[in-house]
This record gives sequence, C-alpha cells and structure tokens, in this order.
Amino acid sequence: MTRATRPAAYQGPGWRPRRVSLSDDMARERGPWSRRRVDSEYKRLEEVILHCPGDELSRVHVPNAVQHLERIDAAAIRREYAVLAAALRKLGIEAHRLPLGSGSASWPAQPNLMFARDLFFNTKEGAVVSRMGSAVRAGEEKHAALALASLAVPINRTISGTGTFEGADALWLDAHTVVCAVGGRTNPEGLRQLREALRPQGVDVLSVALPQGFQHLLGLLQIVDKRLAFLRHERAPQELSRLLLKRGFSIRPVPESEETVVRQGMNLVVVAPRTILMPHDCPSLKRYYERSGLTVAAELDIRQIRRGAGGLACAVGIVSRRT
Repeated sequence: MTRATRPAAYQGPGWRPRRVSLSDDMARERGPWSRRRVDSEYKRLEEVILHCPGDELSRVHVPNAVQHLERIDAAAIRREYAVLAAALRKLGIEAHRLPLGSGSASWPAQPNLMFARDLFFNTKEGAVVSRMGSAVRAGEEKHAALALASLAVPINRTISGTGTFEGADALWLDAHTVVCAVGGRTNPEGLRQLREALRPQGVDVLSVALPQGFQHLLGLLQIVDKRLAFLRHERAPQELSRLLLKRGFSIRPVPESEETVVRQGMNLVVVAPRTILMPHDCPSLKRYYERSGLTVAAELDIRQIRRGAGGLACAVGIVSRRT
C-alpha cells in the first residue's frame, strides 16, 4: 500500500497533522480547549472553583486527626460558602462547584476538600494538578482533575513520583516569573516538576524556603497589583524580601497581630488590581489596607473556615484571570 492509497486513518490523503501549539489551541474562539488561563495574582478574577462542604464534616470527631483546629459546624460553614459564592457572583466572577465523581461511593469528599486553592495551579497553558503533601489529603487531587477537565482546562502536568506540591505554595510575580515555597507541603521534587512544566511557557520558577509555622506561601505573601506586595515581614525569610525588591516590588509590611495570625486577615482573595475580599472581623487591617490604596469589595464571615485551619484565599481555586 502506497501513501497515495492509504486511508487518512493511516496518514494517507486526508490526514491532517496538528501543526499549532497548545497555546494556539487555547487562543481559538471555538478551539478544542477553553481560554481559561492565569498569569498573575491580581488581574481581574473571572472564574473560580469552590467546594461547599457536605456530610464529610459530620464524620470528623477528632479535629487534629484531619488537620483542623476545632470541630466545624457543618450548617454554619455551608452558609459561609454560600455567602462567599454570592459575593463572587455579585462581582461578576463565575464560581464552579467541585464535582465529586458523579456521587460515586469510591470518590467520597474529604474534610479538607473545601480548600480548593491547594488542589491545582493554573498557568498560561493548562493547570498543574497538585500532589498533596499530607497523607490526610491524598486523593483530593482527582476532584480537581475532574473539575478542570469539565471546564476544558488542559492538564499540563500532574505532580508524580515522590514529588509533593500544593497550589497555594506558588504565586505569580509577573507573567514570566513564579515564586514557589518549599516546606511541609511542597518538596524539592515537586518544585523540580513545576519548573519542568513552566519552562516551555517561558516562565522561570524561583524558590524560597517556607518558615516554620506556615502551611503555604499564600499565608505569607499577597500580590495585589503590578509590583505591589503585602508581606508578613517579621516572619518572611530575607531571601523573599530581597527577591521582591530586586524585581521592583513595593512591599507593604503586615504586622504579626491577632488579626493576621489568628483571624487570617492577610488571607485575601484579590478580585481585581488593588481590590480584595477579606474577613469581616479585622478592622485594623481593613484600615491599613484602605490607607495603602486597596478597595475592600466585601468582608465575609469565615469563623468556621478558620476552624479548619484555613482562610478566604484557601477556599478559592483560581481558574481564570484576565490575561
């Protein structure tokens, strides 16, 4: 059989080789993938993933065993998530629910699944799906993979082997630079794989060591606009401050107050440049943010979310920002 007589299925006449890149595919209006991309921490937020907890919390009798601080009132936390989703919708942000494998008994929701920010890190060319650093959270990643696939977001990489990585450990400094913290949740092998995934996109991944007592980099650093950062400077490693200053960032120091440490007052959702969602019971930090030029779009009650050892930003998986 010559090429001229081969069917298209065997690369004969009629075979159409794929000549464009994944980025080109994503740019097409009706292409095979969606246009959902991220290359910053502050541009207008367009779409997110949330998981409103269900019956999984009723099975938690020893909070520390699942990395919670206190027992969570299931009804109250569902109200918190409903208010969060409504606040996002009011700002024109689409909030998608995390699918649970069509209710399959083999895919039960886990008690930390509500912290969707940790489950993936979206990029300019598809998402990096996490591999959770704690055995308690092992398997949560599959819910993120299902959600991303349902939204036609390419899965660029799933962290594998001995690597661990959680999405809240990586932050965009600019469209060509990501900073990733290595600590209890993300290990050096996870960092290596993240670098491998982002290098073809022309993105450098810088690393810093996460101080003891922090879960993720997101609890230490917030990028709220081009070259404007809020930083818990008393706890931040000097290498992180130097890194930011070298790249022209203006740093606003955030004090180690009760509002910061206990009430998660720096765990912010940046919905647009210099525009944030924050907890409702941090008046001193609110005044500080507003004096620093930020707009507080909404203040939300997160008392139950905090019992799970998280904050507002932990609850919001970032799917798409304006690029």
